[in-house]
Formats: sequence, C-alpha cells, structure tokens
Amino acid sequence: MAPYAAGAQEGSLAIELNKVESTEEGCRTLFVFDNRTGHELNRFRVDLILFDAKGVYSKQLMLDMAPLYPDKKTVASFLLGDAPCEEIGSILVNDLPQCQNASGSAIDCLAWLKVDSKSDIPLEK
Repeated sequence: MAPYAAGAQEGSLAIELNKVESTEEGCRTLFVFDNRTGHELNRFRVDLILFDAKGVYSKQLMLDMAPLYPDKKTVASFLLGDAPCEEIGSILVNDLPQCQNASGSAIDCLAWLKVDSKSDIPLEK
C-alpha cells in the first residue's frame, strides 16, 4: 500500500527534547511526543544520530515509541549510551522509518514532523 500523503493534511507530530541528565549509566533524556496528526500511531520508530560537540558523528540509535494516541502528549525517557550528556553536541532526527496508523497503513510522518529542544542539546531534523 502506498504511503499516505500527509503533506496535504493539517496537523503536526512534534518531538521535543525536554530534559537531559548525566547519570552513572550515561546520558538520560526525556522526550515529549505530541501527536496532532489525527491518527493513532501503532508503529512509530525514530532514527536518531548523535553528534559530538565538534559536529562529528558519534552514534546512531533507533527508538521505538508506539503507540502514540491522537491529540495526546506522551513522555518517554531514553538512555542515549554510556557517555555523559556534555559529550553530545546535537541530535538529528534522521528518519522516521516506521510510522503506521491503527489500521496498519503507512503514513508519511516526516511531512508532519516538528522538533524542538528545551535542553542545551539542540534537536534537529
């Protein structure tokens, strides 16, 4: 089935890096996902690329964040590895490789994507 053309639709899918904290385990992050697409997202994966303070590639992570309910914010905490947060210069939302609605149809969530950061680490797309 062809991906749904989200660009013609109103709505948004916001990912906010709300907080970062260096722990003994590494850099713990708190993300806020705000699904304003009008769809329940039963499959939703985020491909993140971490860069160091000089902008050099450091690590790639895949976050599985499903389900995301329509018109609802969801808060999730993730460990970004064993390095302290101070070693992360920026985070790139590289792709959303899985984004499916409740009926299992693929949706082009990148067309709705908005990113923001309330931390010292920029979140980019």
